[in-house]
Amino acid sequence: MKFSQMMLILILTVNISYGSISDANGLTSDGIISDGEYGTNVQVSEDSILTFTGGGSNVVELGDYSHLEVISTKTPLSGYYEGGGGIYNITSNDNSTVTFSGGVANYIYVQKDAAAIINGGQVNLIRSIQKPTAGETITIECCEGWSWLYDNEGEINGITGQWYKYGNDEFSIKFLNDTIQYKYPDTYTHVKVVTPEPATIVLLTLGGVIMKRRCV
Repeated sequence: MKFSQMMLILILTVNISYGSISDANGLTSDGIISDGEYGTNVQVSEDSILTFTGGGSNVVELGDYSHLEVISTKTPLSGYYEGGGGIYNITSNDNSTVTFSGGVANYIYVQKDAAAIINGGQVNLIRSIQKPTAGETITIECCEGWSWLYDNEGEINGITGQWYKYGNDEFSIKFLNDTIQYKYPDTYTHVKVVTPEPATIVLLTLGGVIMKRRCV
């Protein structure tokens, strides 16, 4: 993770507010969903931070400069009555941010000046409904050697590669585009792919997680 991104997470962590997080099961009063917990229709707003260290949720909706930090979830992806693992739908609105580093999510939807950083875990689908001026709002951090995925018409509809963190797991993410209004650019135009610099790999190797974080 780049220094600027680390500082963003630090700033968000220092200014923690749990008052604007709610869910139907009443599990989010501490700002954390952990092992054995499953949030239902979770709402996060007003600069609040929600962290997943396990468990899961059917829906997490973010707004008003809030932040979602997914460190891990229960796996595999399953509903409440099937074991309650992973997050089915993450929707990020209104300058909110998502950092996804582990676990599993079926769908991440980024719109209205929101942003997402993905550097680990399993994400099945990403959709961006944003104006061209929004720029690269979705950052994917992975090893060199990644590649775009293409549909039958030769259009970019996903990405595949290998995470350089957390065990070098392989990933494959499909992109969904605006298929209703047809006025927003394709999702891939908002995606920025970041690969570690050689110096970063050396530091990670020397830092105690030897070999596991080296791109191969």
